[in-house]
Amino acid sequence: MPELHAQGRDDLGEKGDWTRQAIDVMTAWADHDEGHHFAADRVAAYASESPEAALKLTVGFINLSAILLLQLRHQTGSDVRTLLREAARITL
Repeated sequence: MPELHAQGRDDLGEKGDWTRQAIDVMTAWADHDEGHHFAADRVAAYASESPEAALKLTVGFINLSAILLLQLRHQTGSDVRTLLREAARITL
C-alpha cells in the first residue's frame, strides 16, 4: 500500500489539478446546506470542460480518496482494506 507523502505542486503536475477539482467539489458539498446540488453543478462544470474532463475528474476523486484513506489509516491504525469494507457495509 502506498504511503502518504507530501509533494509539491510541481511533483503532482496535472494530476494535482484534477485532485484539487475533486477537493473543490467536496468543499462545495460540505459548505452548502443544499451542498449536493451545488456539488453536482461543480461536477457538471468541470466535466464539460473537455471530452476527457470527466475521466480526469474521476482520477482526481480516486486520488482524493486515496489521500483520505491513508490519513484515516494513520489516525485509526486500521488497514485500508478494513476501512473500505466498513465503507461498503455502510452503503448496504
